[in-house]
Amino acid sequence: MDHQIESTEGKINETPKHYTVYNCHTHTFTIDHVPNKFGKKVMPLLYQLITMKVVKWYYLNLTILRSNNFKRFVHRCRKVKYFFIDFFKFTRVLYWIYTLVLFLCYWVFKMLINMLALDNLFSKQTKAAFKRYKTIGRYATYSVSGQKKVFDLLEKTYDVDTKFVVLPMDMDYMDAGKPIANYMQQLEELLKVKSNNKGQLLPFVFADPRRIIDHKININGFSYQNYIQENLSNQKFNGIKLYPALGYYPFDKNLIETYKFAQEHQIPITTHCIEGTVFFRGKKKKEWNHHPILKYTKKKEQGPIPIPLPQTKNYDFTTNFTHPLNYLCLLDKKLLSSYMGEETDLSKLKICLAHFGGTKEWSRYTEDNWNNYNNNISHNSRTSYLSQKIKNTLNHGDRRLIWWNASWLSVIYDLMIKYEGVYTDISFIIFNEDLFPLLNYLLQDDKVKHKILFGTDYYVVAQKNTEKALFQNLRSYIGEDLFYMISHTNAKRFLSTSFKMY
Repeated sequence: MDHQIESTEGKINETPKHYTVYNCHTHTFTIDHVPNKFGKKVMPLLYQLITMKVVKWYYLNLTILRSNNFKRFVHRCRKVKYFFIDFFKFTRVLYWIYTLVLFLCYWVFKMLINMLALDNLFSKQTKAAFKRYKTIGRYATYSVSGQKKVFDLLEKTYDVDTKFVVLPMDMDYMDAGKPIANYMQQLEELLKVKSNNKGQLLPFVFADPRRIIDHKININGFSYQNYIQENLSNQKFNGIKLYPALGYYPFDKNLIETYKFAQEHQIPITTHCIEGTVFFRGKKKKEWNHHPILKYTKKKEQGPIPIPLPQTKNYDFTTNFTHPLNYLCLLDKKLLSSYMGEETDLSKLKICLAHFGGTKEWSRYTEDNWNNYNNNISHNSRTSYLSQKIKNTLNHGDRRLIWWNASWLSVIYDLMIKYEGVYTDISFIIFNEDLFPLLNYLLQDDKVKHKILFGTDYYVVAQKNTEKALFQNLRSYIGEDLFYMISHTNAKRFLSTSFKMY
């Protein structure tokens, strides 16, 4: 297989004038599928008041996007405003007094805001949560039509034959209260949307180990694990979605049987691999204070001990679940077998580490010139890169140092080179055009260019830019040949299974 990968080096198929674009990372879940106390642990006290039900009520009743009553109210206010303006125009003195008073009020308001520095009262995570609330709330106006309307808005941005991987979100176990509609209702609705879109919508199914072992789950006589396998086999679903930040490691033992099925049939798996505002809201468990697999040697006479994970805040410690080194634990036969207590080989899994680590980790890579763990990206051949002659992130230093010092970009890059089935996508991060030069450089790298997928993270990325701008700006920058490669050729290889070839 190494020979096959090497043989693709330096080759890009001739780009046809018309081709199917695959957006490999989108969402259509609505505000009804988000736990009511989503702000827990990121907005102290406020989360009890600003719940998802309140956000939904606000957007449906106090914005002109949905409420006709509010439209009429705003219209009346404007009529009163312009009545006074017209009246004041009869007397220039009154008009200038009116203008001056408005200017002074605005100036005083801005001065107070700057003096009080209200923006600094909120943490980075709280501000990020507010942005996420705003994005989800904006789509609350489509809650009546549900996922159908959200998907309609997406498909109209692209050519008619574009296909979209839609990733559901199972937030029922994140300890943030209950959503209006639970995950299974979300999934049922998504399948109805799929049935009305001829081959355009490619839904994945969410795999949470807690749902797999939940004894209350009974789906027409099936356990959830059997439900996943049955519906992947009959192609109701086109792949599997993971989101470890919700409170589990990707190598959780309750996921292993699902992984074995996925590996046997080359089912694509997309997993969240970036920091973010969607994470487990409950208390940290004692066993999460150390890594379950990765070890380091503190004292030679003591032997290897687990890597300590001392973070206490949810936002901080849940990144331990998302860290890309966890996928080395999943894919390395020796590490996984030791953890499982029996021989287990999942090294051929086809898995996309979505978001390529995130913009923060890309900046960490480019700005860090002193750390050997962040000097690995090059155009050296795969054979020479994997040799011990070249230091890369995974082949030198102890794993504790790699865990804390290496950028996630560096780790993902090495995993793609080492394992045939590891992919990544550029969803969400493509809003930052400062990253485009490094992305272009990576797309010229024969070792990994066939592993990078086009995705946008619609509609979550709407807080940064519009879908059409993200899509068009990227396509213009990297050119049609490279865009064809990541949005068509690479995507078809990733999505193909033993049940269906694309």
